[in-house]
Amino acid sequence: MDDIAAETANAPASSDEPIKVLCVDDDPDYLDLIAAHLSDHDDLSVRTETAPAEALAHVDAVDCVVSDYEMPGTNGLEFLSDVRARAPTLPFVLFTGSERAAIAEEVPDSTWTEFLRKNSPATTMSILAGRIRRLVHHHRTMRTAERSLTAIEATGDAVAVVDPDGAFSFVNRVFASRFGADPDDLVGRPWRECFPDEEVERLESTALETVRDDWQWTGGTVCETDGGDTFTAQTRVAGLDDGSLVFCLTGAGEE
Repeated sequence: MDDIAAETANAPASSDEPIKVLCVDDDPDYLDLIAAHLSDHDDLSVRTETAPAEALAHVDAVDCVVSDYEMPGTNGLEFLSDVRARAPTLPFVLFTGSERAAIAEEVPDSTWTEFLRKNSPATTMSILAGRIRRLVHHHRTMRTAERSLTAIEATGDAVAVVDPDGAFSFVNRVFASRFGADPDDLVGRPWRECFPDEEVERLESTALETVRDDWQWTGGTVCETDGGDTFTAQTRVAGLDDGSLVFCLTGAGEE
């Protein structure tokens, strides 16, 4: 168990390969501006397209898509929907002149989607590069972790990964079964819902503080199902480089 947790927690967050970015905008002048600014960064490789329909043919070969919001024939949300049909977790940055709140409700899953307003290029392009790196870094970390966790599915260990926002992004069947649920029932939900309030407070003040100091934490915990039943488990919490957490439960039994 310790070896598996260590392998997952210490998995490389990203490769040394350049980040391949596909930029889509019907304004060729602004598209050239984006490409020029992003290409100044050695770790970013940029491809441009003015037509969303043609851009779709390249989404499988890139690490991130940057798209204008207002385009003739289709808007950025429609293009995002088309991209998600081909690549559900591909990082996507949507350029918009609107407030994020005005369009965010139309995005079914914003885990891999960022919104950025078109302001002064001097500031916007630097922010854009940072958004791209953060999304791709997180995406690569999760892909590496999921490859490690595939092997865990064949073991008796109960393992779940929590994204930096505090929601489960991966839950194996053993972990879910401890809570009388299916993995899909827990993915997307806050990890705190699996523990009584007082236990959440203890974990936040002990386990998470230990993990933030680059250590792993192990201790007994009280877990709680949706039905209110509780059980105890020996719990290991480890951190990934992007701020995600790995929870491993052993020795669980009903109270």
